[in-house]
Amino acid sequence: MADAVANSPKPPDGAARADLVAELHRLEGELRDVQRRLLAAGGQVVPGIHLVIDTAGRQALLSAVKVLEVVRMVATTPVPGAPAHVRGTFICRGTPVVAVDLGRLLGSAAEPGIDSQIVILAGAPAVGLVVERVLRLVEDPRLYEGAISADTPAGFRDSRLTVGLCLDGEEVLPVLDATPIQAELAGRSA
Repeated sequence: MADAVANSPKPPDGAARADLVAELHRLEGELRDVQRRLLAAGGQVVPGIHLVIDTAGRQALLSAVKVLEVVRMVATTPVPGAPAHVRGTFICRGTPVVAVDLGRLLGSAAEPGIDSQIVILAGAPAVGLVVERVLRLVEDPRLYEGAISADTPAGFRDSRLTVGLCLDGEEVLPVLDATPIQAELAGRSA
């Protein structure tokens, strides 16, 4: 028993942990780039698990790769001078999270309901996308091979978050990447 404790890996020190976090961010970036290239190249599926989210009456896919967890709607502390889609900040498991109203970002004026959910994404700053609800998970969604510009659902057509289209059954759903939101917020906090 003492040998098992003595041989267990030691947690990394501050510098080693920072190196590991930097490596994780690099790998996540590479994965996003490869997924974007797969979407652009066409083919049959986008590999991986995706959340089907519903926001402001619209559905979309969000890769589960960067999702840390999904929590219920919570009260937020407003951020002075922030854009209208930034609801505020809250603490989740000791980490500050910036809550971004995805519906508002897509042009909806409707306020999220009390039963809405927040999809917390990994990264710096930590961002929580406020959605009406996460409907289900989809593994390896089929790529949509129609006219992408014409067939992108309303509200997502001109969104900087839309990186491609997939099929969920017969429904065409946009694939979202929240990286631009995190980059915008990182610029605000820098």
